[in-house]
Amino acid sequence: MKKHIYLFIFPVLFFCFSAPSYAAPAYGTHMPEKRHWTCGLEGNVIIDRNLDNDEGGTNGNRFFLTCSYGIFSGFSFDGKIGVGDVEWDRTRGNSDLSYSTNFAGAYGFRLRVYENEERGIKGVAGFQHISVHPDPKNQEAIKHEAIIDEWQGSLVISKDIGDFVPYLGARYGTLDFIKWENEANRKRIQSDKYCGVIAGLDYWLNKRTKINLEGIFLDGEEVAIGISYDF
Repeated sequence: MKKHIYLFIFPVLFFCFSAPSYAAPAYGTHMPEKRHWTCGLEGNVIIDRNLDNDEGGTNGNRFFLTCSYGIFSGFSFDGKIGVGDVEWDRTRGNSDLSYSTNFAGAYGFRLRVYENEERGIKGVAGFQHISVHPDPKNQEAIKHEAIIDEWQGSLVISKDIGDFVPYLGARYGTLDFIKWENEANRKRIQSDKYCGVIAGLDYWLNKRTKINLEGIFLDGEEVAIGISYDF
């Protein structure tokens, strides 16, 4: 059984780490125990995230080292650090812009709001913020700079089914595309939709190691994949 799982996971990992990205994963409902850590690796993919006021869309690639710390039982702080780039697909007669890879970071927290151990059901509410600061792009004698800020609140509910823990939920938030030219004309462009649907799955390889797959729909089409270990 596990051999077939690995044969499925490795192609998915290859796809996710070679495609464009932007997502703020909700992490599912698993949380570290009080005064314990959960650490791992994560890659995010955006398939489509449109910007407001006919400003086109944005995508890119980013990869993170992730850590969560259990402050209390049922309450954790989440942080991650990594790298990312940004693509801006413009719609107003201008050529697209590609900003090269540089620093990316994120933080957030989660609170368990419901648990039924007998039925294996959990509910978790969370807040997440991701920020990407790519290198500037020099094009047509103009220095283009950009920052991506993504904010969201989320609520997800999961059901334990053996080693599998599927979950569903919703999020509310925005992706802000902040850009300026030649260190002037700073402008903040928001995403055109704010509400999304979350569908995800945790798969436990053993008692401490799990793989997470998550998709977000409605406000955009996004995918995230990660692997983590409980310390």
